Amino acid sequence: MQSSRDHTAYVSFRILFGAIWLLNAWFHLSDWLLASHGQASQNFLHAFVHPVAHSPVWLQHYLLAVINTITSIGLTAVATGMVMVDLLLAFSMLLGVSVRLFCWLGIAYSLFCWTTLDSLGYPYIDGQTDPGVFVNYMLAFFFVLSAQPLADDGSERDNKTNPVDPFATGRILFGLLWAFDAILKWQPYFLTHFMDQLTQSAHGQPVWIATVIQLAIDAIRFIGPFPVAVMVAVAETLIAASLLTGRWLKLFVPVGLLYSLAVWMTAEGWGGPYHAATGVRGNVIGNVIIYAFIFLYLWVDVKPLTVWSCTHRKKLNVT
Repeated sequence: MQSSRDHTAYVSFRILFGAIWLLNAWFHLSDWLLASHGQASQNFLHAFVHPVAHSPVWLQHYLLAVINTITSIGLTAVATGMVMVDLLLAFSMLLGVSVRLFCWLGIAYSLFCWTTLDSLGYPYIDGQTDPGVFVNYMLAFFFVLSAQPLADDGSERDNKTNPVDPFATGRILFGLLWAFDAILKWQPYFLTHFMDQLTQSAHGQPVWIATVIQLAIDAIRFIGPFPVAVMVAVAETLIAASLLTGRWLKLFVPVGLLYSLAVWMTAEGWGGPYHAATGVRGNVIGNVIIYAFIFLYLWVDVKPLTVWSCTHRKKLNVT
């Protein structure tokens, strides 16, 4: 039986997701509409044109068709429409209005942005292990949608009438995403150039963020970059295996959450540096932080702390 605490947690997560989309809307609005007229249109068009050069030929045809369509409709009109979608998604998640409808809209919108602004995460070269932030958004909307019956009235998910558990489906899809990340982490370039990503993430950051990243760099240099890179690949492999099989979740859901936060605070530089163009490709506060958001949903479903507290109480009773 799901508890009222679950209900409160899911509502809180939905509101947090709405705040993230409000940031998306603000960054897009600033860069695509509020900049000087010529610069705003140029920024918006660049967001779609930039991925073309880094995409395979088969994807370039699709991207060019999208660009031609956007140009024929009008850059300002399309930019305004996308900002409006950002705002609608934000306010739906924040206020709990028509959440189911806007989750499906968010999934479709994220799919469009993933195939265009993110160009499916391409190029996968030089240690690139990021499949694009919008695929994470799609999964996040799926989890918000799956939890919505509980968020509405606290009712239990009924797997008898619906034999397909949406959380289990989401977990497996999330596991596939982690498996994809893990495979790329085992590539020789990442293992031998692990430090490059960290050092680059410190460029242009505020002093306090750069200091945190430098502390991580010093610690990794002390241990050794290659052993740490291998540990990262092993960690992602184990997280993927747990998510895909459904085993050891009470251990690896907390590990995945903490690992995601650690990557966000180091390699992603807390999502910074923050400027008007930060959110154009959806990377408003970082990519891996959306992984952490999904782990929060799985945490409530798995309840790792419940098992620990029960074990702890048994030990206390014995003594």
